[in-house]
Amino acid sequence: MGIENLETTAAFIREHRGNEGNFEKLYNKLETEIQERRGAEKYVTLLQEIKEKTVPEYKKATETGGTAWPEFEKFVTEFERAVVNAK
Repeated sequence: MGIENLETTAAFIREHRGNEGNFEKLYNKLETEIQERRGAEKYVTLLQEIKEKTVPEYKKATETGGTAWPEFEKFVTEFERAVVNAK
């Protein structure tokens, strides 16, 4: 797993984390990371856990019509933490 590529992913997350409207972009990046990192089992497992837990929490919160910012922030923080710790 190339550290340069992980730094690019971390920069992408930082660039898009401040706006909940970027959820789909970040989600798509998460999906890409899962697909492209098949050889990095621990990292991919962690990304899968984020996808299975925080993504549904965010989507459920958006359906209730209230603010989903806390769930969005949790998703982004966990995604960013996984990327940074994988370096």
